[in-house]
Amino acid sequence: MTSAATAMVAVKPWLSQGDMFAKVPVLRAGITDRPEAQLEDGPALLVTHSCSIDKKQKGRSRLEYLTFLPIHDVTLLPSERQTTLRTRAERLRPYEALYLGHLPGVGEGYVNLVEPYTLPAAIFQPNLRQFSSEETGEEADSRIVLTFHDTRVGTLSEEGLALLQNKWMVHWTRNLPVDVEDS
Repeated sequence: MTSAATAMVAVKPWLSQGDMFAKVPVLRAGITDRPEAQLEDGPALLVTHSCSIDKKQKGRSRLEYLTFLPIHDVTLLPSERQTTLRTRAERLRPYEALYLGHLPGVGEGYVNLVEPYTLPAAIFQPNLRQFSSEETGEEADSRIVLTFHDTRVGTLSEEGLALLQNKWMVHWTRNLPVDVEDS
């Protein structure tokens, strides 16, 4: 079940907040005798805001880092938590989690907003590419495209992206957006 709010749409040629990757370096942390962290390939959701992605100076990209959330398998959660994520997929609560539905090559996924991690953008070898107004639906502009590790399988719909942004705001600041109902 994928809700209308988090429905995945086709990925655009340029990089955008809400892009879902089937395989990127994912930070995995654990604690045994002392904290440990390692990078291993896995699915992730790009949360870097599109305005930050597209920052340019003198015709060159200023993109240095990209921030992700690891995508987790819903079916590995306790059944009560699975039900909550599926039935409340379009709702603001739970604030800390966003249900993504079924993702090609990934499975049924969700992200937990408490797990952001940042990678150097250079890992993806980003380049600026010029797009016409017909391609962007806006003004002609240069945008970031990836030349390495571009394993995107889709991106959040406009509604899904708005839900992510609202959840992010509420989870991290505990401030509700003025125009959003807390349900």
